[in-house]
Amino acid sequence: MNQPRAMNHSGDYAGVQQQALEWQVLLWSGEVTAAEQQSFEEWLTASDLHQQAWREIAVMQQKLQLVPDRAIALLKDETHSAKRRRLLQMLGLAVVTTGTVPLVRNSENWQTLVADYRTHTGQQEKIMLADGSQLMMNTATSVDIAYSDHERRLILRQGEIFISTAADELRPLLVQTPHGTAQALGTQFNVRLKPHETRVSVHQGQVKLRPERGAPSLVIASGHQAGFSNDSVTNLTPTTNESAWLDGKLVAEQMRLGAFLDELSRYRSGVIRYDQTVADMAVSGVFPLLDTDRVLQSLLQALPLRIDYFSSYWVTVHAV
Repeated sequence: MNQPRAMNHSGDYAGVQQQALEWQVLLWSGEVTAAEQQSFEEWLTASDLHQQAWREIAVMQQKLQLVPDRAIALLKDETHSAKRRRLLQMLGLAVVTTGTVPLVRNSENWQTLVADYRTHTGQQEKIMLADGSQLMMNTATSVDIAYSDHERRLILRQGEIFISTAADELRPLLVQTPHGTAQALGTQFNVRLKPHETRVSVHQGQVKLRPERGAPSLVIASGHQAGFSNDSVTNLTPTTNESAWLDGKLVAEQMRLGAFLDELSRYRSGVIRYDQTVADMAVSGVFPLLDTDRVLQSLLQALPLRIDYFSSYWVTVHAV
């Protein structure tokens, strides 16, 4: 099976997505040589656009519950010349119908890729802003900075940040997400953007949450957290381990294994899948975020699990 064609440097993101589809089919085919596996890993790490396209394929697979066993069965049912084309057509249609293909430049994905500051999967970075505020960026995070004479606005495009704000009586500091804004009131706080809400936990001072569609705002005091969507503020609770990532740790206290693996996957390139038979197992402990292989191996010592590596970028967790 031929490897995906090299793309020119025209910035053709649709071409990158096609390459990602072709790589997925090649990896599923069972015909991958060691040289092809090495070529794939070099392709994946060569560009942020490549990693973004690969993540979109993983999202599509999760939405469709398209697992390697089904794909491999399809490949084996077809002739060598037809099987790759048929699965490519299926994957390409799935990407379109699930809405994961962005409208380039006008899409959230594009804005994420061209943001002022970005971190890769598994990377964390500290930024000193022009006003003296400190910004810590967690894995796979993108932030735009929009400072003016009237306000200091951080636009969180993706991921999670921790802000230690510098005093400025004339310019409030705001964190904007698709769900609304969080205004710092002399504070340190954590903001995490999720698909359907933004979670804010306050570690010092206060933060005012304003949903996008004009619902009543809420001021959160130190030691508390809340979520807000476009039209409401919900779930005011005490803080727990939301900022453990600042120390490179994932803390679990009788956490569902499914939720734990979902959280761990944020720090690992590729995808972690798991059987529903293991999702409700409970896991506790303190785990190093920047060594996900070590975390996965430690789970084997604590729980009746088996872990299969379809490739270094596709891991499946099964019950024994």
